Amino acid sequence: MGIQKRNPGFRVAAYGLARNDDNRRSDGNRSLFFFGAVCLLLFLLHSSSTHSDMHSDLTAIQSTLHPQFTPPAPGTYSLPPIDTITDHHLLDATGNPVALFDAAAGKIAIISFMYTSCAEVGGCPLAATVLQQIDQMLVKRPELARQVTLVSLSFDAERDSPQRMAVARHALAPRTDWHFLTTTDATALQSVLSDFDQPVAKLWNEDGSWSGLFRHVLKVYLVDTQHQIRNIYSTGLFSAQLVVNDIETILMESTKHSHSGKP
Repeated sequence: MGIQKRNPGFRVAAYGLARNDDNRRSDGNRSLFFFGAVCLLLFLLHSSSTHSDMHSDLTAIQSTLHPQFTPPAPGTYSLPPIDTITDHHLLDATGNPVALFDAAAGKIAIISFMYTSCAEVGGCPLAATVLQQIDQMLVKRPELARQVTLVSLSFDAERDSPQRMAVARHALAPRTDWHFLTTTDATALQSVLSDFDQPVAKLWNEDGSWSGLFRHVLKVYLVDTQHQIRNIYSTGLFSAQLVVNDIETILMESTKHSHSGKP
């Protein structure tokens, strides 16, 4: 039997989340909060959202960048496979063809779907900020960084050219293995979205013209070296520390299996 898809919401109960009352922040965290604040400022300047929407987005940023829970210690829980993905042919930020599995290069991958024109600060900008947090955490742990890759994959095939993804890469200034990928056309894109079960829809104006925006649910996928999805993060549960703990949990599981002779 194949692996059955599951509702990722079950992860919340499995983690046994506890409130975290430690409000101290490192200098690195301050810089990341500044990045999030810049995203918020751009959103306020260019968005027609209501005050209620703005408050909701700000709450999402605060809860994600400074979550009110303590992630469980690595290895104290398990992450059963949710689904298995297939390979896909994409373009990297230099315009060269690259297979998704080759980009992952046998590492644990954190794959975030996004588009560079996103105007919802609680969506793509928030995901980019958390990925930047993870990038900065990994650079301090080279032995762990060597086993992890980050992937920002655009679902705006019409506008997010490799050149545009290169601009995003330059803005985020990754210090570890972080790929910025796009697709060759809408057909290739749909294959990827279907495989990951990532719904995306264009938002249309009343006159029938495209608004330039998409309706999508923030989803970030943790994929192991066997191409199995081990967790799916969304707003409210996309914490950099939680992701790093999940990565360590998977690596500890792999080490345990190799010592026991299990596949």
